[in-house]
Amino acid sequence: MKKRTLLALGLVTVTVALSSCNSMPKEIKAEDIKEETLYMRADGSGQVAYVEDFKEKYFNLDELKGYISSELSNYNKKYGEKAAVLSEIELKGDKVKVVLTFKNTEVYTAFNSKKGENNTKFPTVAEALSEFGELTFTEAGSEEGAKKAADEVLTDKYNIAVIEGPMLFQTGNKIKYYSGGNLVDEHHIRVDEDNKAVVVYSK
Repeated sequence: MKKRTLLALGLVTVTVALSSCNSMPKEIKAEDIKEETLYMRADGSGQVAYVEDFKEKYFNLDELKGYISSELSNYNKKYGEKAAVLSEIELKGDKVKVVLTFKNTEVYTAFNSKKGENNTKFPTVAEALSEFGELTFTEAGSEEGAKKAADEVLTDKYNIAVIEGPMLFQTGNKIKYYSGGNLVDEHHIRVDEDNKAVVVYSK
């Protein structure tokens, strides 16, 4: 079974619980984290949350926090102040939870690529149509689960995300169409391990 780990980079893997109400929270909170989660907020910024076993006696929480902050400083030098921020880190028992905040999808994609996962992409319309043009999409707001062709939904009108599981994807906007994954509600879709989803959400 595939298991991602960020400890090899001095980082950690986390997850976030669903919001209990329809309005989306401004930020992910470590205390709510249940699974690895990516939260794309309405303003275009994003947060990623990780949870992972932390049983290393030779590496304490302060050292891990310092290492993460040092790694993120490289992105701030390249993309500008506070482009990548350690928002929260918490250790309870043998589980460590980390919440990172990114200025935009470009910064998150750069970070995600460096740690070797590449489990989330934000393709252009042309890229999405080239790779996923044969897919059929389900309309999220349709009780009947209305189907749409790729060229009807992969347009500049929407944001596009490609998610590889296991991950919970949530957005401050609304999910409009999806192919793959399990839609939870208009803001959340869960993608199981070894599966992929193309998510089209409002700008």
